[in-house]
Amino acid sequence: MNGRRGFERSLRWYPKDWRDRYGDELVALLEDTYGDQPLPLRCRLSLVRAGAAEWLTGSGPEQDRDGRRQQVRSGSLLVLCAWSAFVVAGAGFAKFAEHWDAVTPPADRRLPAAAFAAVQGAALAGAVLILVGAAAALPAFVRSMRRGGWSPIRRPVLRAVAATSVTVMVTVGIAAWARYLGPRQRQGALWPYAGAGVLLVLAVVASIATCSAAAVAAIRYLHLPVRVLRLEGALALMATATMAAILAGTLVWWGALAANAPWFFGSGVVGSSASPVPPAMVLSGSLMTLALAAAVLGAGRVARSLTRMSAD
Repeated sequence: MNGRRGFERSLRWYPKDWRDRYGDELVALLEDTYGDQPLPLRCRLSLVRAGAAEWLTGSGPEQDRDGRRQQVRSGSLLVLCAWSAFVVAGAGFAKFAEHWDAVTPPADRRLPAAAFAAVQGAALAGAVLILVGAAAALPAFVRSMRRGGWSPIRRPVLRAVAATSVTVMVTVGIAAWARYLGPRQRQGALWPYAGAGVLLVLAVVASIATCSAAAVAAIRYLHLPVRVLRLEGALALMATATMAAILAGTLVWWGALAANAPWFFGSGVVGSSASPVPPAMVLSGSLMTLALAAAVLGAGRVARSLTRMSAD
C-alpha cells in the first residue's frame, strides 16, 4: 500500500462525508510522514479504529448533532454491532451444545438445564428488543426514503440482500442434499457435505455482518424524535443486560458439564475422559466476552447521556 492511492484506500473505513471533508488533509499528513513507504500495521489498525469510531460518533443527520442525542445514537449503534457479533458466538454455542442432555446423567442435569434455559430465554428477549427497536425506527426510515434517502444506503443494503440470498440458497441446497444422506455422512464422514457446512457458516456470518452494516448505515441518516431516541437508548441498555445473562448462563452450563459430564466435550461416551476446554467453547466464549465488552462501552455512553437528557 504505497503512494497517495494507497493512503486514500486506507481511509475507506471512514464515512464518505468525513472523507470528503477531511480526507485530503489526512492523506497529505500520511504522505509527509511515510512517503513511499507502506503504512505500518499499527497505523493501519489505528485508522480502522478511528474510522469505526467516526461512523458511530458522527452518526445522525445535522439536526440530530446535539451532543447528548448523538451519544445516545452512537452508543445504541455500538450495542447493535455488539449484538450482531454476539449472535454469531451464540449460534456457535448452540450448535456445539446440541444433545448435551443425552450424555449427561439425569441426576446432574438440573443446573446445566436451568442455565441452558436461561440462555435461550435471554436470547429470545434480546431478539424481541432488537425487533422493537427496528419497529420504532421504521416511521423515520419511511420518511427518509420518501425524501430521497435511498442513495446513501443503496450499496450496503444491496450487499446485505446479496449475502442473505446466497445464505438462503446454500441452506436450501444443504437441506435438500441431507435428505439423501445417512446419519454418519451428515456427521462429517462425507467431506464435501462437511465443506458445504463450512460454507453455510461463512454465509451466515456474512449475512449477519452485512445486514448489521446496512442497519447502521440506514440509522445514521435518520432523524429520530427525542422520544424514539430515548426508547432506542433504553432498548440498548436492556439488550446489553440480555447479553450479560447469556454469557453468564453459558459459563454456568459449561462449568456444570465440565464437572459432571466432561465426556461431552470429547467422544461423548459416558465415563470417558476429555478436555473441559474445547476450542469451540473457547472461541464462542471469547467472542461473547469481547462483544459484551463493546456493548457495555456503548451502554455506558447511552446511560450517561440519557441521565443528562432527563436532567434538562
